[in-house]
Amino acid sequence: MILSVHHVGCLVANIDDAIADYNILHPGGKVSEVFDIIDQRVKVCFFSIGIMCIEFVAPYGEESSLSKMLKKTPGFYHIGVYTDNISAEIERLENEGYRKVSQFKSSAFGNRFCAFLLNNEHHLIELIEAEDKIVM
Repeated sequence: MILSVHHVGCLVANIDDAIADYNILHPGGKVSEVFDIIDQRVKVCFFSIGIMCIEFVAPYGEESSLSKMLKKTPGFYHIGVYTDNISAEIERLENEGYRKVSQFKSSAFGNRFCAFLLNNEHHLIELIEAEDKIVM
């Protein structure tokens, strides 16, 4: 079952610049540490506005698959949601026509399992295994 929305992913060229820009929008917004997600060749950081976050995603140079996307369409590109049972949720969504793109453990979420799926509208959805089934 989907529990709640955690973040909207925003592709950026530079995380520090994105933080500075969003601090104009929401001064004093909480900023997480910057996480290196080596297997995806990106750095990520979360900027909270109330109970929701914007995840800034910056590719590592040209070797990242997101580098080409950044040149064409920077900006918001996925939504991240918590689930209490990632395996069951992947199976349920695949049965409804969603297509799994990848599944991985993310240091940005305490090494919990995550998965990217494309929905029927070709929007990227990130499932995040909830910590102890508690929504943060």
